[in-house]
Amino acid sequence: MGLDKFSLEGKVAIITGSGRGIGKGIALAFAEAGADVVCCDLTVSDVEAAAKEVQAQGRRSLAIRCDVTDEGQVLTLIDQTLREFGRIDILVNNVGGTTFGPMIRMSRRDFEDVLALNLTSTFMCSQSAAKIMLEQKSGSIINISTRDSIQPCIGRIAYGAAKAGVNSFTKTLAWELSPYIRVNGILVGGVSTEGATPHLGPMLQQIIDGTPMKRMGVPEDIALACVYLASEASSWVTGRMFEIDGGIEFVHLDLGRMT
Repeated sequence: MGLDKFSLEGKVAIITGSGRGIGKGIALAFAEAGADVVCCDLTVSDVEAAAKEVQAQGRRSLAIRCDVTDEGQVLTLIDQTLREFGRIDILVNNVGGTTFGPMIRMSRRDFEDVLALNLTSTFMCSQSAAKIMLEQKSGSIINISTRDSIQPCIGRIAYGAAKAGVNSFTKTLAWELSPYIRVNGILVGGVSTEGATPHLGPMLQQIIDGTPMKRMGVPEDIALACVYLASEASSWVTGRMFEIDGGIEFVHLDLGRMT
């Protein structure tokens, strides 16, 4: 049935923001599928712990502290990966984050910081990795976006705008890098992580109630979709955004406490 095409054996993957949450879930799933994994994040202790879990699955791993909004650090990330593994087969642009509050009180600096973290970082990491992948004539880039990019993103206007940019970037880059490199994205719904869930408060139940599957997602839900998109099983898939969200359409969250 071709199930061997889901294997990532012999592949080298870089996953940004893989010290915790969704990124760590992707790193561990890739390792289970056979890939060697470069874990990078801002917090050294988190990224080293994630790398050790990858190694515990019998795979090689590299832990790198990297601020993906800093071009120099992104180039160092790529260089260190090549020195250690000699190739780059998969890049997952997972890093993201937001501020909360109404546009009318947002500073230009706050807006631009969110764009840099979510959109500019995706450009810089993709450009640097794609240069290597083009030389190899193979590769897969996966961009983690959000449903908030295709619906009103109340209280997080910069985040929605940045991720909408990621969506457009993904579709255009797929054309620019074809046929050698595939570029796809995932529109993530409400996923329970140690970093986000504690801050949701009463909004947590609102999200669950508005989700047909009646539960929050877990990192594994996103990670397994990434395994598909990184593997030869999706060899005829590029320029697509996949909605992995429990079937949710739109929940008007009560952000009064933030505004």
